[in-house]
Amino acid sequence: MTIETLSRAQLASDLGSIDPEGNASPRAVAQFMRDAMGRWGLCTKRALLKYAREQLRAGDVPTDIVPRVLERLIAIGECAEVAVGHEAYIAPAEPRWVASGSGIAVVLGPVAVPSETPRMATLDPTDVAVRVEMASEEQATTLEARGARQVSLAEWLHPLGFLRHAARRSGDAIRADQVALATFWEQLVDVASEEWLQVDPDAEIRMLAGEPGGFFGRHAAATLEGRWRDAAPDGVWCAYRRGHGDDHWLPTLVSVDGNERRAFDLFDHDEWRWALLARSRAIGPAEIVRYSGDEVQVTWPLPGQLRAALDIVGVPAGRWRWRVAADVPDLWALLS
Repeated sequence: MTIETLSRAQLASDLGSIDPEGNASPRAVAQFMRDAMGRWGLCTKRALLKYAREQLRAGDVPTDIVPRVLERLIAIGECAEVAVGHEAYIAPAEPRWVASGSGIAVVLGPVAVPSETPRMATLDPTDVAVRVEMASEEQATTLEARGARQVSLAEWLHPLGFLRHAARRSGDAIRADQVALATFWEQLVDVASEEWLQVDPDAEIRMLAGEPGGFFGRHAAATLEGRWRDAAPDGVWCAYRRGHGDDHWLPTLVSVDGNERRAFDLFDHDEWRWALLARSRAIGPAEIVRYSGDEVQVTWPLPGQLRAALDIVGVPAGRWRWRVAADVPDLWALLS
C-alpha cells in the first residue's frame, strides 16, 4: 500500500473547495453547510460558520465568503435564522423542490437526493443550489417519498417581500390580496406625505431619474454616473442622501416641487429596492429585463427575495445575469 502526502492546495482541489481560478467555491461552502445541517439539525449559527471555515482552512483557502454563502442559503429557503434565547441558530427548512424548467428542479432543505434523481453534473461554482434532473413522474414520486414536496415558484414567493414593509408602514398585519405591488408605492407616498423632512438646499441627494435600461451606476460614486441625478422634475423619486461621513448614504424618497426638496427615509436598502420596482409599476417607466438566448439580465438592483428567486430558477452567469431554461417560470408575472 502506498501512502501519498497531499499538499494543502491538493487537498483543497480534491475536496472541491476551490473554483478553477483557485478561489473559494461558494458551491462547495454551501455543501459543507448542507452536510453539517443534515447531521446536526438545529445548530448555532457560529458553530455552522466555524465548521465551514475549518473545511476551507484545511486546504489553506480564504474563508471570507462563508457568511455570504450562508446568507444565500437562507435567502433561497434552504434554512432559516432563528433566535433561541440570546443566540442566533440556523434551522433546516422543510424539504421542498421547485421546478425551474427543461426537466430540472431545485431541491431545498435537508433531503437525501435518491440515485434515481441524478444531480446535474456541470454546474457553475458560484451556484449554491442543488439542481437535479426531474424528467419523469417516477423521479418526482421518489423525491417526494423522501419527504420533499413540490412547490411552485408562486408558492415559494408567498408572501412577497414588499408586504413585510407594507405591514410595518400600516402598523398591522396585511393579507397578500390587500396590497398589490403598485399600491405599495401609493402607500409609501401617503405615509411620506405626513412625515416629509425639509432638506437643506446644500444637502447632497442623488435621485434615480435616468431612463431605465441603461448603465445603473452607483449612488455613492465620487461623481454622478449612470441613472443618478442631482436634480429631477417635480414628483417623488427614489433616492439616496448623504448621511454622516463619506460612505454613509441613506435610502430615501425625495419629493421635488420646484426648488423645494423634502425627504422621507426608508427602513433599509431592501425597502428602497421594492419601492423602486413599485414606482415603476405604479407610474412608470417600467424597469427593463433583457432576454438573450438562454440568459436573462436585469438592469437594476433586485430586492433580496427576487434575487433569490432567480438563483433558484436560473444559474448565476455574472452581475445581474442568470442562465435560464426556455420554459422557466415567469417571475415578473407573479408580481402583479
